[in-house]
Amino acid sequence: MNSQRILTTSIICLLIICSQTLAMAQTQNSRAASAASYLDRGASWLAKGELDRAIADFDLAIASDPGSAAAYYNRGVARYHKRDFDGALTDFDRAIRLNPRLVQAYVDRSGIRYARGDLDGVISDSDRAIKLDPRLAEAWSNRGLARMDKGDLDGALADFDHSLKLNAKRAETWDNRGVARHLKGDIDGAIDDHSRAIKLKPGFAGAYANLGMARLRQGQKAAAQRDFDQCFKLNPNLPLCSNSASRK
Repeated sequence: MNSQRILTTSIICLLIICSQTLAMAQTQNSRAASAASYLDRGASWLAKGELDRAIADFDLAIASDPGSAAAYYNRGVARYHKRDFDGALTDFDRAIRLNPRLVQAYVDRSGIRYARGDLDGVISDSDRAIKLDPRLAEAWSNRGLARMDKGDLDGALADFDHSLKLNAKRAETWDNRGVARHLKGDIDGAIDDHSRAIKLKPGFAGAYANLGMARLRQGQKAAAQRDFDQCFKLNPNLPLCSNSASRK
């Protein structure tokens, strides 16, 4: 079965917290004060999508304070969005070495590891994130995704269920649970989950493809074709959409 599986990284969840932490040192350490200033400005650029300017400021923050886990983490986020995955991974690794309790770095690093097919690495990072903060829905969802790809469908469903209890507004988790349910043979459950994902995120092309696959398995060919057509309309470059759109 073809499936659209989504693993997202968080964007700038820690930026304000990290910069505030550094700012507390301003009266004690001028280098930390400079780092905090660059970190704040870099965070502002990152929020505006000005990735090169953000990276330049995070570079300056690191030069001012090489021990700043926040600066490495934030630069890793910016590099990730520039699709510099090697650079992002290096920065997340360094941030974790400097601050092993920087929970979001584990979550974001797991995203890169997933893209590289390192499922055990995803599970390891997610385990660590969950241990540090059991309320972090993304970590449960990411671990579920890796478990699903390893064939542990029961473990995946348990993780997706827990993630949705923590955050029921994340369309990607609903969609991924739908894939797991489809693989388990629970087609009605899969249709319900993909439909919920679309309700939360109407432009979610992959969810339409997955919904179409589930409906096709139930013999609902006309409804499935409508889903595939909508998928193609939303994203004709998505392989699932273009391949499914030919099912006339």
